[in-house]
Amino acid sequence: MIFLAVTLGFFAENIRENISDRGTEHADLNSLVKNLTEDSVNIESALQSYQANEMEIDSLMELIKTGEYKNNQQALYRMAYETRGSRVFPYSNTTFQQMESTGSLRLIRDDEIRNYIINYNNTINTDIRSLESRLLETEKKQADLQNNLLNDTLYPSAEDIIYKHALKTNFFKPGDRVPVFNQSQEAQFLKLYNLLFERNIINSYYKLELGKLKEKNGELVAAIRKRYDL
Repeated sequence: MIFLAVTLGFFAENIRENISDRGTEHADLNSLVKNLTEDSVNIESALQSYQANEMEIDSLMELIKTGEYKNNQQALYRMAYETRGSRVFPYSNTTFQQMESTGSLRLIRDDEIRNYIINYNNTINTDIRSLESRLLETEKKQADLQNNLLNDTLYPSAEDIIYKHALKTNFFKPGDRVPVFNQSQEAQFLKLYNLLFERNIINSYYKLELGKLKEKNGELVAAIRKRYDL
């Protein structure tokens, strides 16, 4: 009788643990799908942002290539300002981090889905973050070059830029002295052009990787919903 009682208790405890584990698994994956849905929106927003940024960089490169930057400094200053400000993709990884820290990642019964989740996380933390670091590095180099070439006092105030869209208008005042660039500075503009070219190459790779990530995101969400009926 004692043996039977112990055995039944053992099975009862296993059943309770299994029910608890399945509940945790379902709750984690439901939360993960919400995070992945946020990622999908953020990926699309980042793709649009970098596409617009690439077009602005192309315009600045054309201005430098043709030498028109000397005659149209309004456009030069505007584009020099607007081509800065890259942002990193905001990864919604709260659930994944929690699953890693609590060990609940092991409760996912489907090996393929668990591995897909891990691969998705690794792609962001390696490929995506690496390209973002390179983008931010080239942007910093661009900012340093532009600081040596341009006179920031000619820009409108931050308040006018944000609230009055001053960059969309002719923000140079009649009394402003428009800089005349010497030969040394013209060589620096060529260096800036080459840097912008490099930045757009990295930009293109980044958009390509974001596109792949968007596909992985959609496939992972579809697989989880199908497997777990979410």
